[in-house]
Amino acid sequence: MKNILTAKGIMFVLFLLLFSFASAQEDPDSTAWSVEMDDVVVTAQFAPTHSKNALHKVKTISFETIQNRGINNLEKLLEHELNIRLSQDMILGSSINLQGMSGQNVKVMIDGVPVIGRVGDDIDISQISLFNVARIEIIEGPMSVNYGTNALGGVINIITKKSQIKRFDLNLNTSVQSTSEKNLNLSAGFRILDNLLFRLEGDFFRFNGFNSQDSLDQIFERTFQWNPKTKQNLSALLRYNFGEDGQIAYRGSLFNEKVDNAGSLKRPKFKPYAFDEIYLTNRMDHSLFVETSVAKNYYLKTTLANNYFKRQKKVNRIDFDDDLITALPAEQDTSIFKSWIFRPVIASKFINSYFNFQLGSELNYEEGIGKKIKDTDFEKAGYSNIGDYAIFTSLKYQSPGGLDLQLGIRAAINTKFKSPLVPSLNIKYKLRDFIILRGSYARGFRAPSLKELYLYFVDSNHYILGNPDLQPELSDNFQLSADYDILKQPVDLSLSLNAFYNDIRNKIDLYDFVEVDGKYVPAAELGKSTTDFTYFNQDRFKSIGFNIGLELNFNGFSSKFGFAPIGRYNQLPEGVKDVDPFSFVLESNADLSYSLPSIGLSFHFYIKHNNKLIRYYVDVDNNGESFTNQTAYDGYYLADFNLVQKFLNNRIKLNLGIKNIFDVKNINFTDLNSPSAGGVSEGAFPIAKGRQLHIGLIFHFSAN
Repeated sequence: MKNILTAKGIMFVLFLLLFSFASAQEDPDSTAWSVEMDDVVVTAQFAPTHSKNALHKVKTISFETIQNRGINNLEKLLEHELNIRLSQDMILGSSINLQGMSGQNVKVMIDGVPVIGRVGDDIDISQISLFNVARIEIIEGPMSVNYGTNALGGVINIITKKSQIKRFDLNLNTSVQSTSEKNLNLSAGFRILDNLLFRLEGDFFRFNGFNSQDSLDQIFERTFQWNPKTKQNLSALLRYNFGEDGQIAYRGSLFNEKVDNAGSLKRPKFKPYAFDEIYLTNRMDHSLFVETSVAKNYYLKTTLANNYFKRQKKVNRIDFDDDLITALPAEQDTSIFKSWIFRPVIASKFINSYFNFQLGSELNYEEGIGKKIKDTDFEKAGYSNIGDYAIFTSLKYQSPGGLDLQLGIRAAINTKFKSPLVPSLNIKYKLRDFIILRGSYARGFRAPSLKELYLYFVDSNHYILGNPDLQPELSDNFQLSADYDILKQPVDLSLSLNAFYNDIRNKIDLYDFVEVDGKYVPAAELGKSTTDFTYFNQDRFKSIGFNIGLELNFNGFSSKFGFAPIGRYNQLPEGVKDVDPFSFVLESNADLSYSLPSIGLSFHFYIKHNNKLIRYYVDVDNNGESFTNQTAYDGYYLADFNLVQKFLNNRIKLNLGIKNIFDVKNINFTDLNSPSAGGVSEGAFPIAKGRQLHIGLIFHFSAN
């Protein structure tokens, strides 16, 4: 598989060079899917489509919104979105929960290419910079027909910038926050020929660490609750336009991150020392895209990508009296993941026909390397691989009466599992020019990851094993939505309603276990509790909820209000009668903006409320008796205010603001233990760094 993809890559590079030096007609940068147009979406569509015509409900976040909020990574962007809840780990980073489902079921993509490197089952979304982003597209619910495994809960597609109007384009964006965060990015684009564009983009981030305690106690004498980190991004784009509606583009990127986890001071009175950990992440991504029309009635897009992810852990002993740093090789660890993707898709675009179709294939191959991988199928120690080779197709029917139907199906061969056929059905009905109804059913599928299958993480603090007997997760998802444009000019007022239901079978999660006759058995089934963990297909998980959204735009004022109750299934044994099947949590948000175009000034206020969250689960007390335990997490508000002032015909933007106005730092939780275990216990975990002052400056220059 690797050799085949390498050969494909060589052919595409030769194809790129051929067109780079060709003397074809010089078209301006006006390819329909290159120019950034309002409300155009590409994720899971036959071709670039206006969001109102899309059969899937697609949420878009524009580049202008990103700039107005003064943020620099995906984590900060998503923390105010409905149906999304974030969690923080000072080593593993930021993870996402979408429609009540964990991040292992959410596929994060950049230009349709999956981001690899799941540490702790999730992609660290704080590593994904937004310095070269045109917009973000989010689809909630299974997208397994289009994107295969890991898209069971939904997809987040980051669309990068691939166009510029003028021959030369320069952007400088710098920002500073009061919690010692500094960010600088610089991008420059040059149109070598009218139809040949080159862009180079760089991004640098530095954070010196932060403690949320008002006064540092002894445990934080030299350590940080929020660890210091640095990040560097570098990317390059070379894009060639051929004909009126074709382009070929290459994007390459490099990413480096360093996280310093300083250890607490040991033996402070006599020869003090400490153990410091350093976590290094390296990414290297190559993507090649070809988009064009074929015989005028077909749209072709081909993606070829290679992704590389490396994470290292280094441990040093620091002896302060001797000023000596000693590396501890036995504590070092390196994990490497590589992936190759080849994805050609063709779709018809018959204007006068009721029917159009899409046909595609996806070849996905992944390797894992590291001492924490233990796959007995390979003689090579610390190595494993998995391949997923699929074809998918969709048939769309468009009636003159405003009814659109789309049937889709995906068939795949997985090198580790038997993959089921994955179907989907989407319906869109334009009841009036101002009312659009949508409904969908989709089957979801997620194959266990290499980590869940073959992890071997055993040291003085951990005993976590993979489980090669895992089965894939399967799900059914139902969604209904309605969009109603209540008023148009001069007052724009719209209402949106959306309801969803997810049912996941064979859900994979981590549990303590006991080994019986060579097989892993969940410890709770035997009335025991251990410190040894592995993955099981133990849960049947469900989530249910609905959203209400209201948007108003009038004379420079714009506002969005959202309200979303979400219910998460309580997986408990039969016979438990004092617990409801679902625990509901209420989310609500609001975005308020006011613009004064005559003086280039705008005000932006964002707020989200995550209500109290309660989770139930089966636990075992000190007597070996099972009981229903409950953990309650306090609710909290996150709010930002930004002022944006434009100068010199929008060439300069000044961004001033306050982030986390309500000074949220840690969230309290209460755990109801059994009486024999000592009653109720309490604790806290970090959510944010507290209130921060923010200042940013954006400079843009372009010329012919």
